[in-house]
Amino acid sequence: MRIAEFIHDNDYPKLTNLDYWLKDNLNYETKKIVIDEHTRFSEIKDFDLIVLHGGIQHLWDKEQDPWLYKEIEYIKWALNNNKAVIGFCLGSQIIAEALGEMVYKAHKEEIGWFRVQLRAEAEEHILLKDLGQNFISFMCHSDHYDLPENCSSLAFTETAKNQIFVSNKFPTIGFQFHPEYTLKNIKVLLETFNDKDCFGEEYRLRKVNIIEQTKAFSSTYGLFKKLMDNSLKWFFK
Repeated sequence: MRIAEFIHDNDYPKLTNLDYWLKDNLNYETKKIVIDEHTRFSEIKDFDLIVLHGGIQHLWDKEQDPWLYKEIEYIKWALNNNKAVIGFCLGSQIIAEALGEMVYKAHKEEIGWFRVQLRAEAEEHILLKDLGQNFISFMCHSDHYDLPENCSSLAFTETAKNQIFVSNKFPTIGFQFHPEYTLKNIKVLLETFNDKDCFGEEYRLRKVNIIEQTKAFSSTYGLFKKLMDNSLKWFFK
């Protein structure tokens, strides 16, 4: 299988849980593609799976990064041509817009570690196998979206109602959180924050609190592996 990774930030982590997963699955080929104003999407077509990584961009302000218009159109094309697409954070928002919804500023930001609740009606979905009724993952976002048409919401938090959603028409999954981040990725990210970035709203904690939360985790790879393995089983069942 050939995987294309779309990278949206120049300082995006060089190694994520996806890289470690690929080391355990040597029959997959991957290529990292930096998406910007120079990207020629017409040349990106020989892949079976596209992974949309996160980014600092806001889809409600695409004029700041107008190449987002072309990326969304490309994802529409990919889905209509039966390409599988997974999105993390910004990536999930790109999928939502490709499926017809609009991304907006969330009423509360989620920065830190949050418990994701699985919807009772979705507990038997193959994507959620072995996850239990809930799990904790790292989040860093201030935007969200409504559920696109012909999609199902599988999981939520109090402030973000579509933490995991799947299309019932196309092979695509959106994860609003960051299971792909390693603990090292998270620690490096937190080093860039000042305390003002992490404090001030109900769903945000002080930087020192998030650092303490992070120390409680030995790895984030187990959750990512379950989600990635389950995603591929669902795509190619």
